[in-house]
Amino acid sequence: MEGEETNAQRLEMLLVLQWLDEGRSADGAVMLSIPTAAAELGLDGDDGLLAVMRALGHLEEDGRVGVQWPARPGGASGARVLLAGEITRDADALFGPAPA
Repeated sequence: MEGEETNAQRLEMLLVLQWLDEGRSADGAVMLSIPTAAAELGLDGDDGLLAVMRALGHLEEDGRVGVQWPARPGGASGARVLLAGEITRDADALFGPAPA
């Protein structure tokens, strides 16, 4: 369980960095590629993909993110992730206002 919580925390940090890099959308949205996230977190193979999915589920259960999956199943490995307002406010406070 501790490993799952650590993966969830690491995934949250990755999502926040992606949100910052992508210009800080007002709704807190980022597109998440599950395979890319697994690779960036050093989680290998199918077990790594499942670890990212569990971490994403953990964050969603805790109200840290909302997840929207593509309407068309099959081969889609990405999700639209909405960071909670609390997370985006904390990131703005920590990193300063968005560049103009």
